[in-house]
Amino acid sequence: MKKEFFLSIIESFVYCLFIYIVFFEFSSYKSDFLSMNIHPFTIVIGVMALKYGVYMSLQTVLIASFFYIFSYYKLGNDPVVFFLDFKSYKFILIFFFIALSLGRVSDNFRKKIEELKEEKEKIDELLKNQREKNSELVQINERLKERIIGSKESILTLHKITSSILTKNVEKIFTQILEILIDFLGSDTVSIYMYNNQKNIMRARLKVGNSIVPNFIEPKEGDIYSKVLSSKEVLEGEVEKGEPVYISPILKDGQIIGIINVERLKYGNKEKYLLELFKVISDWINNALVNAFEKDEIEVLSNVYKETRIYNLNYFSYILEEDKKRKKIFGTDYIALETSNPGIDPKDLNERLKGKIRDIDVVGMDSNTIKFLFVNADKTKKDLLLERVRKIIPGVEFYEI
Repeated sequence: MKKEFFLSIIESFVYCLFIYIVFFEFSSYKSDFLSMNIHPFTIVIGVMALKYGVYMSLQTVLIASFFYIFSYYKLGNDPVVFFLDFKSYKFILIFFFIALSLGRVSDNFRKKIEELKEEKEKIDELLKNQREKNSELVQINERLKERIIGSKESILTLHKITSSILTKNVEKIFTQILEILIDFLGSDTVSIYMYNNQKNIMRARLKVGNSIVPNFIEPKEGDIYSKVLSSKEVLEGEVEKGEPVYISPILKDGQIIGIINVERLKYGNKEKYLLELFKVISDWINNALVNAFEKDEIEVLSNVYKETRIYNLNYFSYILEEDKKRKKIFGTDYIALETSNPGIDPKDLNERLKGKIRDIDVVGMDSNTIKFLFVNADKTKKDLLLERVRKIIPGVEFYEI
């Protein structure tokens, strides 16, 4: 602005000086310069007013007035008389009138341009947002078309899958749950938590995707988790509060032993039919788990050391293989450690483990080897876990398997 102001002064001075030299100094009719019609100064002032507006054109008027009065003086007239005779100073008034009128027009026009630019920016922003929404709607529409086109096959496939889990054990059912919710519900973030009723805590057993729900949950009155515990029904969460989109209880003998979280849906596609589909899938899962839990209890009893939580190595390997499968399919994390048995029996190891590892972690052993499986464990916590197990079983070397 400051630079433009000084440039306009220089520009006005050059134009006015040029007119003074051409129409007065080099003219043979100098006396006619004061009464020319149309006066050249009015053209300069008009151009500058349209170009710069009222404020900057006023200094053009002052410069033009100076040369006009100077010409009046050069003709031998008294400058004092100039301001007393209307015929003499009327051109000065005309200069001011042109500057004010045309300058106002220019200012209004410039202001209008600025308003239109701002309006255009707003419209461009709205158009950009609308395009993004349209793109999202197109994606959702295409996705729904695919669902509609393949609905018959999808329903049959879903029925076959849910029917097949009736014959599987708990660990395999958990794997199948993840596959079903990702494929048929369109979720990219799913988690399964196990619930300890005595301690009133939930620990993450499996997680797929970029989960924002903590690995450790302590249900509090009024939150979504306490509501599920009391209602024992599928609920819809408030995503803006950091809650899962949908949450379903895992039931055993009518009591909640865990929950299934659908934390996010692709494209934010939260339609009512998806909630109803999730309820149907949850019912099938819980029906399958009724049989699986009964079989699991028998299977665990035959593979766990008496009065301990420690499995034989065959059953431990079976659980580990299922976690390896999940890692390959879904990218879930776990940490498995192995060491030689320094002569510890299962009951002794069981006592050492109390309060040292989580309920969801798995331990297996025989007379030669001891193995630990830390499910849903962050690889960055490996050193911390190694330090912990070295305190449980000191004097032996652990390595990852």
